[in-house]
Parts: sequence; C-alpha cells; structure tokens
Amino acid sequence: MGIMHLLLSSMALVGFTVAVCQLLRSVARWKVRSGLAQDLLIEVVSTLQLSCCTREMFLFGTLGGIQPWQGLALTYLLTIVHCLTFQGATCNPCGSLEQWLRAQSPGSHIILRVAAQFMGAALSRVLMPNIWLLGLSPLHEWKDGCRSPLNMAPWQGALVEMTCALSLFLAMHFLPRVKSQYRPHVVALTITAIVYEGGPRTGALFNPALAYAVVFLCQGNSLVQYILVYWVGPLIGTVVSILILERCIPKLKRDKTSHVKRD
Repeated sequence: MGIMHLLLSSMALVGFTVAVCQLLRSVARWKVRSGLAQDLLIEVVSTLQLSCCTREMFLFGTLGGIQPWQGLALTYLLTIVHCLTFQGATCNPCGSLEQWLRAQSPGSHIILRVAAQFMGAALSRVLMPNIWLLGLSPLHEWKDGCRSPLNMAPWQGALVEMTCALSLFLAMHFLPRVKSQYRPHVVALTITAIVYEGGPRTGALFNPALAYAVVFLCQGNSLVQYILVYWVGPLIGTVVSILILERCIPKLKRDKTSHVKRD
C-alpha cells in the first residue's frame, strides 16, 4: 500500500474529526449561553479534536513509513488547523495552571477546565479504537498495540518534557506582540521546533491530557513512569516559565498581600 494512500486515509479521518468538532463548537455557542458552561463544552470538544487527531497521526507516524521532515510538516499544518478552530480553548492542563498561577482565573474554574480537558482526552480513548474498527485505512488493522515513545530513562524524559513545556510558555509570552494573522504560524513553528528536538526522545507532548489520551495506553513503561514524565515534567516546566518571566508567581504574591492586609 502506497504512503500517499495511507496519508490520504489518515487525513480524511482527521478532516472529518475537525469538521464534526467544529460543528459541535458551533452548536455549543448557539445553544449555550456565553460563560463558563460554554467554555467548558468547547474545552471538551477541542481537547477531543486534539487527542483524536494526534492519535491518528501517532499511528501514521509509527507505521506509515514517513520521513521525519514529513512528520514535522504534518505537525505544523495540524497545529495551524487547531489554532484556527479551538476558539480560545487551551486543551492543556499546563495552560490552565499557568492562568491560575498568574491569577487570571479562579481556582474553581481551573479545576473544571482541567476536568473538561481530561474528559475530552478520555472520550478519544473510547472513540478512536471504535473508529479504527471500521478499517478505513490498513493502518487501523494493526493489532499489536502502541509502543511507548519514551526512549530514555524516566527522569531524563521528565527533564525533556519539562524543557518542552518551558520553551513553549516562554515563547508564548511574546505572542501578543505578534500580529493576529501571524500568530497561528508562530505557534505552529514553535511547536514544530519543539517536536523536532524532543520527539525522538519522549514524543514531545508537553500536555498531560494529551499524554493521557495518546501515551498512557502504550506498552513499555509503567503508569508511575508515565505520570513522572508526562505530567510532573510539563507541570514543573510551566511553573519555572512563570518564575523566569515574572520573578515571582503572581498568585502566591497576591495571596500573601491579601493575608497581610487582613492582618
């Protein structure tokens, strides 16, 4: 089976996924009043889109026999699609944590957003295997199960994922200075560069919800090792990025100031 046929099959599934999720987001904006409930629904749908597309591309990259540059090109293109369709959803618990640490959103809202992100990731774990059963591509007939992308010791992998998250949030700090029409390309280039460096080592996910959808099902490492690498590593990277940019965590500074005023 030619690589072009496999690519078209995977791209058709990805396109269908994006179209359905975009329809669901439109319904959410039409039927649900603007506010937290609408934001949570969009967060679930957008994380579902991200997880399903990444799982399909992970499968294609593993079995499709593509060259590294082709995988990076697909990463760049799909990131632009996600940026243009997510409608403000972060789809990343690290992004939600950053908002809380910067005192941009209350803790209760952040907990709900993270829960929505993991709900979208969990839905992809249920939906994708059933979609693959339809046999839309020869790749979907693979029965061996995925293999862990972690190609180093867990503590080293945690450092890599920490560095990936740190690099992303440092770069995103300067995104508001970029003209709006160029922002999707800047985000896509940043993520593609990070994947180029970290992909061969850990898969470069730097997203706990996405890792739960894609990697936690794979053979090769234990649950504790996955948590250390794909949850703890990116979360530490997020905190470090704020410490570097702000020289203090605004949330902690504000809480301390409020405590002093009460005293």
